[in-house]
Amino acid sequence: MYSARITIQLLITILIFNASCQNKPKQETNEVAVAEQVDSAAALAKRPGPDAPRSAADRLVRALYFEHQKKENPFRETKDRSLVEQFFTKSTSDLIWAYKKPLKANLLFKVRDEAVKKTWVEPAAVGGSRAIVYTTFENNGKAQEIKLEMQQIAGRWRINDMVYPDGSRLTQLLQ
Repeated sequence: MYSARITIQLLITILIFNASCQNKPKQETNEVAVAEQVDSAAALAKRPGPDAPRSAADRLVRALYFEHQKKENPFRETKDRSLVEQFFTKSTSDLIWAYKKPLKANLLFKVRDEAVKKTWVEPAAVGGSRAIVYTTFENNGKAQEIKLEMQQIAGRWRINDMVYPDGSRLTQLLQ
């Protein structure tokens, strides 16, 4: 009788211990986190509204357009490559740095500086390690839009390519 009682208590203890050690909830939350990190074309296709929260991706674009377009434009930099690499992926910064032809237009807009008025950067559409940021500007009174395709590398956002209002791409222009 005594050993049967000990056996039952031991079985109950094992069952309780087993139930408390299950990893099912952790696996479910990890699966959700992994699903959120996967590059999502659907997330990139949805264009956030103007009141959407800001992200590091669109803050980088804002810094490029509002702080560096006049004095420290990466497309006009000839002495220090770090400014170019601060904003662009390695492959795109290599193209920018190797491009030695004189620029007739500011490649941030692909128009002359004096034609550009009012610039605004929309919140980013983020899908995993990729993002899309739209920048709108006035060119001689007409609103035009540039699509910036971004990639997250080692936790930092960088511009991979720019699609101008006429459909041309920065990487194609620099080759």
